[in-house]
Amino acid sequence: MNKLKKMKKRVCIALDTSPAAEKIAAVGYQHAKALNAELVLVHVVYDVSMYSVDYDPIMGYSGFLIDSNLKSVKNLKDEAKKFLKATSVHLGDGSIKTKVMNGPVKDAILSFVKDKEVDLLVIGTHSHSMLENMFMGNIALKLVKHCPIPLLVVPIK
Repeated sequence: MNKLKKMKKRVCIALDTSPAAEKIAAVGYQHAKALNAELVLVHVVYDVSMYSVDYDPIMGYSGFLIDSNLKSVKNLKDEAKKFLKATSVHLGDGSIKTKVMNGPVKDAILSFVKDKEVDLLVIGTHSHSMLENMFMGNIALKLVKHCPIPLLVVPIK
C-alpha cells in the first residue's frame, strides 16, 4: 500500500488570544475537515524572561526574575489551555487536540510543525501592538519566510 495513503494528515492552527482567533480557527477547521485531517490548535506563551530584569545585586535588589515570573508563566499556560479548550468546544469537535508551548513564537511553532509532521499550518495576518512588534517582530511574516510546509494565511482586517 502507498505510504502516503496510510498516513493521517495533520493540520495545525496557531492562535493568539485576539478577537481574530475565532476567524482563524474557523477557516483552519474547515480546511482540516476538507482534508480529513487531524487538527491541533496551538498557542505559544512568549518567553516571560524577555520582560524580566536581572541585575547584579545593588542595594539588596537583584531584579525580578524570581518565583513570581515562574508563577506568571504557569498562570499564562493554564489560561492558554482554557482558551484552546474553549476554542475546540466552540468548533464543536471533541477530536481536536491542543498544545501550549513556551518560548519565542516563531521558533516554537516551526519546531512543532517539524516534530509533529504537520502537513498544513494555519495562521492569521493581524499585527500586534507596536510594543509587541518591537519585541517579537511580525510573526506571520517570519513564518511565511521560514515555514518548511504549506502555510495558509488568513487575512484579518
